[in-house]
Amino acid sequence: MSQTSGFPSLRPAYILKLQVGEGQPVGATSSGSTFVHYSTPGGSISTVEGFSPSIDAEVVFAGDWLYFDPDQQHSRMNVKGVARTTEGEGINFAYSGVSGVSPDLGAIFQGQPKTIPFGLSTMNPTFEVGHPRLKDLENNTWVGNGRFSLEGDKLYVEVRISQVVSSKDMD
Repeated sequence: MSQTSGFPSLRPAYILKLQVGEGQPVGATSSGSTFVHYSTPGGSISTVEGFSPSIDAEVVFAGDWLYFDPDQQHSRMNVKGVARTTEGEGINFAYSGVSGVSPDLGAIFQGQPKTIPFGLSTMNPTFEVGHPRLKDLENNTWVGNGRFSLEGDKLYVEVRISQVVSSKDMD
């Protein structure tokens, strides 16, 4: 077997957009990290064309329990939220991940919002649902790639979420 066979692939699935709200600094913790909680006044989850199950949902609650490493070179996100589809189905979602802190990202946290490209952060989303139509969300593995997007006067975290697809390679 080749060393490059047997690896999973990714299938684009969802786009999660969370409006960035006000930060509530807590400060330096006993671990040396700096903790700031960010509220999320709104957002959405939409489906990439052709993916199933299809979701058109509004984020009704979310927040980010964000930590900056003592050297300020990386941030560690811990996002939790609830969304409701247009059909009334509830989705509990969460993701954790790591982001490099570039000068552009640092400017955002200093109150200078802007759009920055993908490439600084990755995350691993998880979902909990009650409706049987959405159960596949709980039964798959997901990865995400994030960026900040300035739309008018609103700043969003945009996460492109892909399903991890198992390899079918044989020895």
